Amino acid sequence: GEAVVPVANCDVKEYNSNPKEQLPFKEYVEYWREYIRNGYRSSRGCLYLKDWHLSRSGLLPDAPADVYTTPVYFSSDWLNEYWDAVAVDDFRFVYMGPKG
Repeated sequence: GEAVVPVANCDVKEYNSNPKEQLPFKEYVEYWREYIRNGYRSSRGCLYLKDWHLSRSGLLPDAPADVYTTPVYFSSDWLNEYWDAVAVDDFRFVYMGPKG
């Protein structure tokens, strides 16, 4: 719950992108529940957790390197094969949020 995650406001556009803010994961989950209870509306807009590097976050120290299984249709991951080899970065992200 104390992890800080990147959250995009899908109702706002800045330079063809959605502005992001950092929120504690617990606060984001509370927002999401409230958003659903309010008929998928919020004065904060539609917030979407986007580009979270869960596997790098340190929150799952006993988890295997692959926190999740990639569906077979997306299993050709040439970009991460490269970044894994040079051990600089990864492009494994978590995305979650309400419909809309």
